Order: sequence, then structure tokens, then C-alpha cells
Amino acid sequence: LEDTHGSLHIVFRDPLFSNDRHRVRELCDRIRTRGLTHTFECETRLDRLDQELLGTMHAAGLRAISFGVEALSDETLKKVGRRPTPHGHQRTILARCRELGIVTAAFYVIGFLDDTRESINATIEYSVDLGSTVAQFKILTPYPGTPLYGRIMDAIVERDWERFDGFTPTFTHPTLSADELQLLLGSAYTRFYVRPSFLANYLRIST
Repeated sequence: LEDTHGSLHIVFRDPLFSNDRHRVRELCDRIRTRGLTHTFECETRLDRLDQELLGTMHAAGLRAISFGVEALSDETLKKVGRRPTPHGHQRTILARCRELGIVTAAFYVIGFLDDTRESINATIEYSVDLGSTVAQFKILTPYPGTPLYGRIMDAIVERDWERFDGFTPTFTHPTLSADELQLLLGSAYTRFYVRPSFLANYLRIST
């Protein structure tokens, strides 16, 4: 591709790109050995990264990384079968990304079954404090065929599959109304993006 089209930006569509540490190191070593000049981005879990591996990936062209945080509460994540990444490790990896100039995109979910207004606000505050370059917030959505869908099937009120988009409440939450969930979703985007520190960070990356 580089011989044909010149320097490119590659997006690796692998949700656990750095899971196999040996494979990633070998890939990065070969990119550097062959003198390829493209940049790339990937998605992974932060607990599958460390500072050494991150440096190796950056030297081979890594310029952006996306990952899931989802919620502040470890207990909330464990109840839905997620494996929490220690907050200290998250902060360490993001700090190193900032030093290297790697753009970071964090994903968050609001409206877990045991979520309250207070727990969602705590997650939003954590997203601001963690300080990824950008963040995406979505409402918990029971996609057909997933364990969550089978678990809460009786609570699902939306029948239009096109509205299972992560921004529309599709089931009756135990404690929060659909309007409350959408207000909290709007609050998350406002509180993350409408602040001087975000603008300063964005302008630094843009230039």
C-alpha cells in the first residue's frame, strides 16, 4: 500500500489490538525495519498496555488509541461481566500518551441497571478528570443477541431497531426515566467538551 499510495494513516479494526504483546512487538519491529512511514491508530484495553509497549507502538507510528472505561464503579462493571482496569493504571497510560502526543478516545456508558443519578455524575466527573483527548458517552443499549438483551427483555419498550443507537433509551430503567437518562447524556457531553482545558488540549493537538 505504501509503495502504491505513499504514506498512509492505517486504522486497525481489532478491539483488542495489544492483547498479544509478542505479536504487536513483532509487527512494530517489522514496520520500523522496513522503513515504513505510515501512522496508525487502534482500539484496545488499557490493561493490555504498559509504558514500554506504548513507546514501541509510538515509534512504529501509533498516533491515536481508543478504549473503553464505561463506568467509574468497578462493582457496576463486574455485574455486567466487564473486567475493570485499575484507575491508577488508566491515569498512567493516559499521562504517557499525552507525553508522546498520542490522541486518546475514551468510551463511557450511562444507565447500567444499578446506576443512579449520583453514580452517573461520578462517572462524568471521572471522565473529565481522566482527561482523554475526546470522549464518547452512550446510553446502555440491549442489542438483540447479546446477554443483556435476554436478561432485560421484559423491560424493553422500544421496537424500532433503528433507535437502538446508543443515544435513545430503549428499556425501562429501574430508577431513572427516559428523560432523566437523556438529560444526563447531554450533561456528560456538555461537561466534558464545554470547558477551557478541553479547548486548550484540542488546539494543542490541532497545531
